[in-house]
Amino acid sequence: MDRAEPEPFFSVLGAVRVRSGEVPLPLGSPQQRALLAMLLLRRNDVVELDEIVDGLWGEEPPRTAVGTVRSHVYRLRRALGTRIATHGQGYLLHIAPGALDLDVFDELVAGARTRTSAEETGEAAELLARALTLWHGPPLAGLPGPYAAIHRERLSELRLSVLLERIELDLRLGRHARLVPELTGLCAEHPLHGRLRELAGLALAGSGRTAPTAHDGQPARAHRPGPPSVPGAPPAPDEPHVSPDDAAHPPPAPSSLPRPAQLPCPPDHLIGRTEAVAGLLDALTTPRPGSPAIVAVTGTGGVGKSALTVHVAQRLRDHYPDGQLYASLRGTSGNPADPGTVLAGFLQALGTQEPDIPRAAHERAALFRTIVADRRILLVLDDARDTAQVDALLPGTPACAVLVTGRSTLDGLPTVRRVRLEPLAVPDALAVLGAVAGTQRIAAEPDQAAALAERCGGLPLALRLAGARLAARPSWTPSDVVRLLDGSHPAFPTLPPFSVFPAPAGSQDGVSACIGPGYDLLEDEEARLLRLLALPRRGATDIAGAAAIGGLPPARAGEFLERLTGLGLLESPCPGVYRQYPLLRMFAAERSREQDRPEERAAALTRFLDHLLAEARTVHAAERPGHHVLGLLPADTCTGRPDSRRRLVDPDHDGALAAAAQILDAVPSAVAVAADLALAVEPLLEGSYLWADSLEPLRRVLGTAQEQGHLRAVGRAGHVLGSALAHLGRPDEADRILDTAEHAARAVGDDAVHTAILDRRAHVCQYRAHWHQADALHRQAVHAAEAYGSDWACRNARANRVSTLLRLSRREEAAETSRTTLASAVDARDHGAEAYALYNLGLTARHLGRIDEAVDRHRQSAELGVRIGSPAMEAMNLVSETAAQLAGNRLPDAVECGERAVAATRLLRWHTAEVRALRLLGRALAAAGDGRSARTRLEQAAEALALSGTSPHPPAPLLSPDVPSPRV
Repeated sequence: MDRAEPEPFFSVLGAVRVRSGEVPLPLGSPQQRALLAMLLLRRNDVVELDEIVDGLWGEEPPRTAVGTVRSHVYRLRRALGTRIATHGQGYLLHIAPGALDLDVFDELVAGARTRTSAEETGEAAELLARALTLWHGPPLAGLPGPYAAIHRERLSELRLSVLLERIELDLRLGRHARLVPELTGLCAEHPLHGRLRELAGLALAGSGRTAPTAHDGQPARAHRPGPPSVPGAPPAPDEPHVSPDDAAHPPPAPSSLPRPAQLPCPPDHLIGRTEAVAGLLDALTTPRPGSPAIVAVTGTGGVGKSALTVHVAQRLRDHYPDGQLYASLRGTSGNPADPGTVLAGFLQALGTQEPDIPRAAHERAALFRTIVADRRILLVLDDARDTAQVDALLPGTPACAVLVTGRSTLDGLPTVRRVRLEPLAVPDALAVLGAVAGTQRIAAEPDQAAALAERCGGLPLALRLAGARLAARPSWTPSDVVRLLDGSHPAFPTLPPFSVFPAPAGSQDGVSACIGPGYDLLEDEEARLLRLLALPRRGATDIAGAAAIGGLPPARAGEFLERLTGLGLLESPCPGVYRQYPLLRMFAAERSREQDRPEERAAALTRFLDHLLAEARTVHAAERPGHHVLGLLPADTCTGRPDSRRRLVDPDHDGALAAAAQILDAVPSAVAVAADLALAVEPLLEGSYLWADSLEPLRRVLGTAQEQGHLRAVGRAGHVLGSALAHLGRPDEADRILDTAEHAARAVGDDAVHTAILDRRAHVCQYRAHWHQADALHRQAVHAAEAYGSDWACRNARANRVSTLLRLSRREEAAETSRTTLASAVDARDHGAEAYALYNLGLTARHLGRIDEAVDRHRQSAELGVRIGSPAMEAMNLVSETAAQLAGNRLPDAVECGERAVAATRLLRWHTAEVRALRLLGRALAAAGDGRSARTRLEQAAEALALSGTSPHPPAPLLSPDVPSPRV
C-alpha cells in the first residue's frame, strides 16, 4: 500500500462517508456504499465474494451479481486507492487505527467505563457525550441489502445503550432538569422501553416536575420544547417548579429574536417562467388555516429550480417579515445534508446559543418548531433528496411557509402546490442566450441560434453556459458553438455555471457538474440502462423498448424507468412512455463511451432494432391483413397498438427509420433487419404522408445494403425509397431506384416485393400520363400477386388500377373493379382497403355524373380514414369531394370543402395535393364571384408547387381532378 497517500477518515455512524482532510470522497451508488460498509465493518479482514453477494442481495441475487461487485470494487479503488486489496475470491480493506468513527466511538466508550469504575463520573459522562457526537443520523443510512439492515439494527441498539449509560451518569451528577426534554423525546421515540420511562420519572422527580394529568388543561413546560408528557411518569402540578438551571436559559422573547435573511443573491433576470412565478406567489401568500404552505418545485438538473425559487422568495421578503431561512440540502450529492445539522444552523440563526442546542435531531426539530410557531418565516430548502430529508425541517404552524426544490418528485410532501419545471420553449431559450451573449449576436444568426437553443435542450443552465462562451469570445458566432455541441467534444468545458452556489472546484464542465451527482446515486444496473437508452438517438421509448435496449425483463426495466424519472433523469410525457432530455442524453452517451464495451453497445442497438421490427410487424399485420411479406405472426399479436403506431414514424421524436439508419452506422451487419423495418412501417408512412421525412434514413439503409451486397435488403429498402420519391413527385429518381430494387428482388426471388415494385412503377407511369403502360404494369402486378397467393396484394393492385381505367374512359370497368375490391376488403376486414375502395367509387361516380353518390362515397371513405388513423385518406377524399361539388356547381359547398382540403393537405405537408386543393378552391371562388380570393388561392397554389419540387408545368395527373393515390 502506498503510505504516501493521505489517510482518510471513514464514517458508518450515520450515512457512510469518507473524508480526506476536509474533502469528501465520491463513493457512488447506495449499493456501492453498502459494499464499502461491509468492508469497513470487517476492516483489516478478508470478506469473501459469496458473503458480499449474500449481503447485498440476499437469497435471490441477479445473474450479474459477481460482475456488479467487481465493478463496485473497481470504482471504490479509484476513490480509495490500494487500500482495498484482493485476496483470492475476496477483498480486504486496510484501515489505520483511529480512521473509522466506530473505532473512535468504541475507544471513547471504553475510556468512559474505565473512568466510571474509578468513580470519575464527570469525566466518564463527558467521554460518553463526546462519543455520541460521532453519530450523525441512523447508522448505515440509506444502504440496501440484508447485511446493512442487520448491522443498522445492531448499531442502533449500541447507540441507545451508550446513551442510557450517559443519561444515568448525568442523573448521578444531578442534571435532572437538563435531561427532561431529552428523555421526553426518547420516550416518544421508544414508547415501550421500560428503562427509559424509569429514567424519565427520575429526571422529572429530581427536577421537581411531574407529568400532567389527563384532565389538566395545560401541558407541563420546560425550557426546551418536547411532547407534553412522558409515558409512565406521575402527574404534574399546574405550575411546575422552575429550577435554577431552567432560569439560566429561558427561551428568548419574540421581540428579541433575530430576523435571519439567508436568501442567496437572486438571478439578474428570470426569463420564461411567468406562469410558474405567479402560481408560486399565489400559493405562498394565500392564507390557509391549520398548516404551513408547502410548495415543491421539481425538475431535471439545470432546468432552473434554484433560480426560480430564490427569485420568488426574494419577492416575498415583505410578506414574511420575521425572516427567511435558506439551506442547500445537497440531495444530488454523495453527502446529503443531515437534517439535524441543518436544524442546528437554523436555531443559531434564530438566536439559540450553541450550548443550548439539543444533541438529538428530534429535540432540535421540536425547539425549532416552538421558536417559529408565532412568526412569519419563509424557508427555502434547495435540492432535497427525498421527503424524509425534508420532514424534520418543516414548521408546524400556518404562519410560516416552505419552498422546496428537488429532482425527485417528492410525492410524500403535503404540498399546496407542485410545479414541475420543463425546459424553456425556443423563444424563451433565445431570450436567455440574448441576455447573456447580446441580443444582436443572436439576431444575426437566427437559425443557428435556434439550433444552439435546441442543442442546449432548453435548459437555462446550458443556455447560460453557451451564452457565456459567446460573450467571452466576441469573434465567435452561434454556429461556432453549435459545432462544439456535435457530440465529439465535452458539452461545456470549464465555465462558471449560473447557480446559487458555484460548481465544485475542478469540475470538468458545468453541465456535468449538475448532472453527474444524480447519476452517481444510481445503482449499477440503473446507470447502465440510462447510458444504453442514449445510444439510439430517439426521443421516446416505452417499457418494452427500454427492456430490449437493456436486455432486461420488462418488469425490471419498468422499475428502473420509474426511478430514473423520479430522480429527474428521464421524463414521462404520458403513461408508459419515457424520454431523455437532450443534454442528459449527451451526458449519458458520453458515459456510455467511457464505461460500456463496444460489443455491449452494439448488442444493445441490435436488440433495440429487433424490438422495433417486432413492433412494426405487429402494426403491419393489422394494417394489411393477410399480406405476409414479413412472415406470419401469432393471431393474438396481429392488432396494432395505437401508441406504437405514431412512435414508429414520428419525425419529431426520431421514428423507427431514423433509429435504424443510425444503428446501421454502428452495426452495418443489421441491414436485413433495417430493410424489413422499412417495409413494415410503409403503411404508416403512406397513411400519415411522412414520405419526405423518410428519404434520408431510407437512403442510408439502401446504401448500407448495397455496400454489404445484401440483395434482399436492396430490393426491400429500394422499393420503399422509390415509393417515397414517387409520392413526392420525383418520377425520374423514383424510376432509377425502383429499377435497381426490381433487379435485386427478382435475383433473390422476393415475389411479394417484386409485385409491390410493379405496382409502384405503374404509379410513376400515371404521374407521367403514360396510361396504357400503367395499365399493363397494374395487370402484371395482379397476376404476380395471384401467383404467390396474397389476397391483399391482389386487392391492392386492382384498386390502384381504377384511376388508370378512368383515364382510359373505361368507367364501367372501373366501377366494377371498385365494387369487387370493396366486397373483398369487407370480407377480409381490411379497413384500409375498404376506405380506398370507397374513394375509388367516389371517383367513378363523379366520372359517371352521379354527384350525390360521389359526395356520399367520399365522405364515407374520409370518415373511415379518420377512424383507422389515416389522415392522408381523409385529405385525398376532401380534395376529390371538392372536385365533385364543383362539378355539380354546388359552389358554397365546394368552397367550404376546399378550405378543409387545403388545411388537411398542409397539415400533412402533401404539396402536390395542396396544389390541387388550392386550384379547385380558386376555381370555386372565381365561379362564386370572389375574384380577389380566387387570385390569392391560385398564387398560393404556385407557391405550393414550388415547395413540392416538381416541374412548373406538372404532368396531367397533377392537373387532373383526381389525386394520385398514396396506396402501394
